[in-house]
Amino acid sequence: MLRFLKLYELISSIQEFAKTRPVWGICAGAILAAKEVRHPSQDSLNLIEISAHRNFYGSQLDSFTVPLSISGLNKPIMAQFIRAPLLSELPHSPDSEPVQIMAQLGQQPVFLAQGKIWASSFHVELGEDSSLHKLFLKL
Repeated sequence: MLRFLKLYELISSIQEFAKTRPVWGICAGAILAAKEVRHPSQDSLNLIEISAHRNFYGSQLDSFTVPLSISGLNKPIMAQFIRAPLLSELPHSPDSEPVQIMAQLGQQPVFLAQGKIWASSFHVELGEDSSLHKLFLKL
């Protein structure tokens, strides 16, 4: 994905878009949106002040689905973790909004938001529940 974005010179266009419009990075998209990427390190779009640790929850064979409580929703959603990254907050710059933890799996943040930029370790688009999508559309 990153090679494609570089090849077609889309990085600056996405960064400009994200200054005024909502963006939601899901799984690999969260890695792209993160300010810092580890395991291995790579360039990113630097849209949200978080760190992403690739494949933290295991390989494709380690995929799992769990119910998650999400801030702003009145019911849990089914979240699918497929080669999911660990996401964690980074210190935010004084001129930006703080990162909010919107959901956790155990003690680990799995859904973070900073203004209109969202990042989730999990997939919800593979299920039938659209409640989180509807919440995103209200941004």
